[in-house]
Amino acid sequence: MLTILRGHFNQSGTVFVPKNARLGAQMRKEGGAFLLAICLIFVWGVAAPALAQTKTAPSKPAPKSGSDPLTTFLHQYVEQAGLPGAVLGVGYDTGAMRLAATGYASVRPDEGMTTDRQFYIGSLTKMMTAVVTLQLASEKRIDLSDKIGKFLPKEFQGRIANADTATLRDLLRNSSGIPDYLDGEFFFQLVGRDPKHGWRNIELLPLIADHDAYFKPGSTYASSNSNFILLGVMIEAVEGDHIEAVFNRRIFEPAEMTNTAFGRFPRPALLARGFDDANDDGQLEDVTDYDVGDQLADGGVMSTAEDLIKFARALFVDGVLLGPNALKRATTDTIFAGNGSYGYGLMIGSTDWGPVWGHDGIYFGYSAEFSWFPEQKTAVVFLANGRALNEVPSVTSMMMTGLFGKPD
Repeated sequence: MLTILRGHFNQSGTVFVPKNARLGAQMRKEGGAFLLAICLIFVWGVAAPALAQTKTAPSKPAPKSGSDPLTTFLHQYVEQAGLPGAVLGVGYDTGAMRLAATGYASVRPDEGMTTDRQFYIGSLTKMMTAVVTLQLASEKRIDLSDKIGKFLPKEFQGRIANADTATLRDLLRNSSGIPDYLDGEFFFQLVGRDPKHGWRNIELLPLIADHDAYFKPGSTYASSNSNFILLGVMIEAVEGDHIEAVFNRRIFEPAEMTNTAFGRFPRPALLARGFDDANDDGQLEDVTDYDVGDQLADGGVMSTAEDLIKFARALFVDGVLLGPNALKRATTDTIFAGNGSYGYGLMIGSTDWGPVWGHDGIYFGYSAEFSWFPEQKTAVVFLANGRALNEVPSVTSMMMTGLFGKPD
């Protein structure tokens, strides 16, 4: 199981998912894959090009004749990707939304997927951690120029590379140079030994400490989950409360996200079971009961497509979560990240239809996409209880022509 976790767990996701044999290091490069995928143009309703079906999920019943085109599209995509099941949501600034579900929420017993199911959202959690950080800055309780070392326990002072020079802004933009706690084998070994541990942000500081920095803070971009773990430590220190209680007060309740929470045991009945090719044999196994970060600020949130659309509206439309100045800074104070840029917990990309902001996410047994098109004031959310076994484009990239028409 240790090799399983090493190859398959990473909360920083990729939207253009490589085949199983190529996962490993590629899945760390969350920004570049997302920003490449959103530039691809595909026609609405047309299935992805035929691929060798070397790895498969259980066969799913086809949608009924005359069913919603969104459901038909989603079913085709899930079949092509080899996913167990998925939910797709499209939301608008008016509050209207469209939801579709296909495939299975669990196997043995078989339960069909429904639109109200929860999923782990992986690195989409980083957007929320960034929102709370910006809220604290707006309240003058922190300054984005503060060094992260200011908020660390005494026993870790001087032990985390760049902590005395990297600012909170650097952490938000993945430009701190602080090494990723997922590098190496140790965390995966810990998970294998204690699958239901209930990890806390502060418990991961020993895994970040005593390693060399990647680079000088602010000089370049490199995805590191440690950035958001450290922001989680800062948030809990400033608020004097557990990360979930803080998120409840500051995000979930104001945005009316009633089915969103950090992970916990026992697993909620609403949570879709998560599946992964854990044995690298081309078959999917249920991996729901592995805690690979339930309470962590870099990827531990469970949510629904409906709630994530509510999050998009509260953040980008209604100003419930951030004021216009903070939002502008989050989306314009960016650093080059390969095929696009990274702002404050947001991937910033461009398409033929205009800009797109969002994130993608991976959690053991789950994958997610979140995209907001500011010119069209439209959100697209895709949640799956697995990771693609076959190479496919992102859902969002395939939908843009259908959503917005042909580009000018």
